[in-house]
Amino acid sequence: MKKVFAGLLVFVLLLTGCSTKEEKNVSSSSIKGRYVEMDVSLPEEFDKSTVLQLTKKNGMPFLYAFSSEGALTITGYQMNNDGSWSEDTSEWLKSDSLLKASFYEPEVFEDANGNQFLYYFDLEEDTLKANLFRSTDGTTYDTISPEGWNELYPESDNYYIAPRKVTVLEDGTLAALFSDGELSFYNKENFSKQKSITGQYYVETIMAPADKSLILGQTDNHENLVSIDIYDTTTDKKTSYPYQSDFKGYTYTYFDMNDKKEMALCDTGGIHVLEEGTSTWQTIVDGTLTSLSMSTMWTTGFVSGSDNNYYILYSSNNGYSLMKYSYDKSVDTVPSTELTIYSLKENATLRQAAAVFHKTHPDVKINFTIAMTDDEYRKADRTVKEDYIRALNTELLAGNGPDILVLNELPADSFVEKGVLTDISDIIQPMIDKGELYPDIMKNYIRDDKIYCVPARFNLQLLCGRTSDAQNLTTLEDLADYAANHMDKTLFGSMTLEDFITTFAPYITNKILNDDGKINKEKLVSELETLKSIGDNIGIIDEYKGDSEYINKNELNLVDKTELNLSECSGFNNAIYPIGVVELIKGSYTVFENSFTSSCELGINQASKSQELAKEFISLVLSEEIQKDDFYDGFPVNKKGLSLNAQEDRSNYGLTTGITTDDGKDLVYTFEALNKEQMEQLIQNCSKASNRIVKDEPLLETLKEETKEFFQGSLSAEETADLIIEKANVYLSE
Repeated sequence: MKKVFAGLLVFVLLLTGCSTKEEKNVSSSSIKGRYVEMDVSLPEEFDKSTVLQLTKKNGMPFLYAFSSEGALTITGYQMNNDGSWSEDTSEWLKSDSLLKASFYEPEVFEDANGNQFLYYFDLEEDTLKANLFRSTDGTTYDTISPEGWNELYPESDNYYIAPRKVTVLEDGTLAALFSDGELSFYNKENFSKQKSITGQYYVETIMAPADKSLILGQTDNHENLVSIDIYDTTTDKKTSYPYQSDFKGYTYTYFDMNDKKEMALCDTGGIHVLEEGTSTWQTIVDGTLTSLSMSTMWTTGFVSGSDNNYYILYSSNNGYSLMKYSYDKSVDTVPSTELTIYSLKENATLRQAAAVFHKTHPDVKINFTIAMTDDEYRKADRTVKEDYIRALNTELLAGNGPDILVLNELPADSFVEKGVLTDISDIIQPMIDKGELYPDIMKNYIRDDKIYCVPARFNLQLLCGRTSDAQNLTTLEDLADYAANHMDKTLFGSMTLEDFITTFAPYITNKILNDDGKINKEKLVSELETLKSIGDNIGIIDEYKGDSEYINKNELNLVDKTELNLSECSGFNNAIYPIGVVELIKGSYTVFENSFTSSCELGINQASKSQELAKEFISLVLSEEIQKDDFYDGFPVNKKGLSLNAQEDRSNYGLTTGITTDDGKDLVYTFEALNKEQMEQLIQNCSKASNRIVKDEPLLETLKEETKEFFQGSLSAEETADLIIEKANVYLSE
């Protein structure tokens, strides 16, 4: 189907979470006990087309399996106290007329009197419609049509009013949450609307009945979960328990109540419990030690069992898996060894590797130091980043710091010169020699037969065009010649000097440096003249007016506004859009300058006391096991991993967007996942990638500052080169 899109323990965790590395090792050697993750066998081998729902009956996990393979069926399975499963399907759910072939997000729930409900969407004329059924005797059922459902939204001919989430209170009152944020309640007899709550941001994954109250998860307008609210339907009052999630997005956050009436929820940070009579959430399961932090595992259900265990249902590209979290008093409260990783921003590949690494190294905890949130990183300028880099540099030069560094935007060359980084050629070179890693990419990281850092992922720099000629524009020189011969066309759209240098200058930085790292004037002059030829023909402006700033930043403008577009492609799924546009306009694309950028360059701190462990972790990051998955953070550097990634079933992927054609017509177009031929072409392009593009911010700033008069025509290339060299060589020699 298509995806439309225990007290002491906690106290110990809190204490050790704030201590030093040595203190952690000492405390964990004497204190035992924590929750551990273990795989639970599912009741049968489900086909990938089967949809599973995890709920709870008799205090234990209960699974509903909705199959669309052959006959449409619903089957229930009760987990027994010994962990085995017994089929338990109500007679009415066995009806072959309940499900429709195009069912989405099915869910069975029931009230305190045993009345059962089935709710799901089905696709009808390209829009989703609600289906609700109720059985009061477990044998027969009725179709329920609550007031206002499946009516067209006001001023819409295409979208029907259908709740995102439906549940039933213990007295039979129906509660429904809609996509516009409205929460409505319906009479249990005729299902007429009783009342509504509007103006709140409630999430569909947290909506649970409790007596005559409804427990809801509230977010702010940035999609951060901020509280769990208990809304009393008899008094219309709510009690809020603050909860601040440490990540943006709530899609995989789930909630349940245990037998002690304690609230529990799970998110990527772990499993958290709010004991009755308290107001502070306690983390009893550290997500970094479990599948919760894996980018390839998506939480789809959560249960707090009467056996004092917690259960989480995950889905992945390999199907479903059920994990049990049980308290084990024999294991260290905190893993005895710590491996630390520093990065300016988040990285999905490393999070995935950390979770996998812990499964084979349960005595190791990987701690991430992420300097900035995604939002902070997007807004940060060079000065802000340099403040973080300066603080890190001070720590490293003092012989301290993290074990592993993500070197993107860090002064890696300076770190090498100062002896901060460890030579890791003993683990990387054998992988290159065996043909496991792309040699043309890896040669960029070998200096004097040593390797101090290695990329885990890389992005391709694509040049897309409206004509078949675009595939021949492989270099800056080709582009300059093309621009000179097509002055009557809007190639990229006009750019400010700042955006022009940001876009094109990275392609010259590795061409203008001598072996000693200093700028070669002759080469710089030549490259400046090439840049000016391009700039003169596309138009360099002082400032943007209206929406002209975005004309060269969106591949979609190739349809009706521009001839060419440069975009960074970070994987097969990310390629759906640019290559889809090229196919739509019958154009072509090339990997410009055979260039790539790294999204995850890794190095090991020379001062690390866990160098061998750090090497083992990096080896895992580069292995097929991690590299075969697409995290939208770059293509795999592992050749077999790239091939396996390309074989992933992408039938569920697609992108729908509005398009304005040359004749002014507004159309809705869906770009499907790449086909086999397009995949193979991308793989070939990945194998050719050899030119490492480094966006050297200080050098780019120098170019922006010193080339203005050159592009205006008042300074020669030679004079401009002298100014650049005088200023830049001071920086490059540091």
